Amino acid sequence: MDVAARLEGVQPYQIHSTLYYRVYFSLPDAPDQIQQCQLPFDAFDAELKAGDSIIVTMLMRTVMQIRAA
Repeated sequence: MDVAARLEGVQPYQIHSTLYYRVYFSLPDAPDQIQQCQLPFDAFDAELKAGDSIIVTMLMRTVMQIRAA
């Protein structure tokens, strides 16, 4: 399921030399509630910046991928 959202912030980090991202985003129907997820480098578009419109791909309420809208 794809959901439109807004990127609120990103924190890159590494585990055993593999890049991951802690991603903060908000949904249009609840802009004051910040959601959080952790994604590997290949599931997040590193070009995105806070404030960008994004598409969040979810499977059973788990974020699988985030890309530019």
